Amino acid sequence: MTTGGPQHVGIVLDGNRRWAKEHGLSPSDGHRIGFGRIPQVLSWCEESGVPMVTLWMLSTENLRRDPAEVEALMEIITGAVLQLSWAGRWRIRHLGEGDALPARVAQAVRHAEQASADVSDTLTVNLAIAYGGRREIASAVRRLMTGWAREGVPVDEAAKQLTIEDLSRAISDGQPDPDLLIRTSGERRSSGFLLWGGVGAELWFTLALFTFSSSVCRPVWEAVGDLSLRRCGREMTALRTFGA
Repeated sequence: MTTGGPQHVGIVLDGNRRWAKEHGLSPSDGHRIGFGRIPQVLSWCEESGVPMVTLWMLSTENLRRDPAEVEALMEIITGAVLQLSWAGRWRIRHLGEGDALPARVAQAVRHAEQASADVSDTLTVNLAIAYGGRREIASAVRRLMTGWAREGVPVDEAAKQLTIEDLSRAISDGQPDPDLLIRTSGERRSSGFLLWGGVGAELWFTLALFTFSSSVCRPVWEAVGDLSLRRCGREMTALRTFGA
C-alpha cells in the first residue's frame, strides 16, 4: 500500500433489494446473495493494504420495514456474521444499537467479536448493524454524561466540560476516522453513515450494485487508487490532502 492510501474505508452495502427485483427474486434472495459476497470484498481490501473497513449492513431505519422481511434479513445477517467469524481471518467489531437486535443476532455478533479478539496484524472489520449516525452521536453523549454523573459531576458542569475531543474518543473508541466512504447502487447520499468521523472523508458513489461484488471490487479499487494517487501528488503541489 502506498503511504497515501486510505486507512479506514466505509462501504454502504446498497442495491441488494434492487438487484433482486430486477431478477424477479425476493428481497431476502438479494440480501443473501449480496451478504454472501462480503468475504470476497474484504479479501480484496486486505490484499490492497487497507487496514480497516466498516460495512453498513443494517440501519435502524431498516428495522421499520415489513416484519417478515426484517425477520428474514436478521437470519441472513446472523449467517453472514458467523461466516466471517468462522473464517478466522479478520478482527470483527460491532457498531450500532445492540439492544435493538434480536437475541440470536446479538449473540452471533458477540461471538464474532470474542472469537476474533486476538486476531492481529490483519484487517479490522466493523459491522454496522442496527446503526444510525445520529444515534451513534446521541449514544456517545449519553455514555459521557452518565459517566460524569456517576462521578458526581453536576449536569450543568458536565455540559460545560464536554468537548469535541471527548465526543471523538467516545465515538471512535481509538479507531481512525474514515477517510474514504463508498456507496454502491448509485444513490448519491451518505444517509448519516459514520456521520461524526466521516466529516472529512472522501465520498465515492458507484452505480454497481453490491450484489455483484466482482463489479463492486473494481470501483472500490478505483476509489482507493484514485485517493492514494491524489494524496501523493497533492503533497508535492501543496494542494489539499484528505484525512490530514
